[in-house]
Amino acid sequence: LEGNAPDEEMMEWVEQQPLIDQPDILREFKKLCQERFAKVGIFDFDFDDIDEHIANYEEAILTEKLAEANLVMAQQDLDKQMIIVDETVAAVRKYVIDCILNNEENAEAMKELAQKLMAGEKENDVYDEKNWIQIL
Repeated sequence: LEGNAPDEEMMEWVEQQPLIDQPDILREFKKLCQERFAKVGIFDFDFDDIDEHIANYEEAILTEKLAEANLVMAQQDLDKQMIIVDETVAAVRKYVIDCILNNEENAEAMKELAQKLMAGEKENDVYDEKNWIQIL
């Protein structure tokens, strides 16, 4: 990139690489620097801080990746639980409707329950008249 210092260009390139690969790229770059320094006679440059920074960066990346994986698993679990809830609600609705249609002993109580269930669905913006059409 024109106008940028070589170290800025290198860091921009590193940032374009997959996040999980960046610590290894930085470690390899550190090795190249050590070799280059040794060729020109610089042996007392302290790379220990760099190792620590790379390790901290890698730990942050791994922590983020773990959090992302946990979020995906939690969302999948929530999706499964919502399917179970939806199936249970549908089964309860069917039972209530069947009791009313078959004029069971509890038909009057089921009519009251149906009204409460419909009101709850409306309150939660999940009401669908098609679900109740048989008794409306």
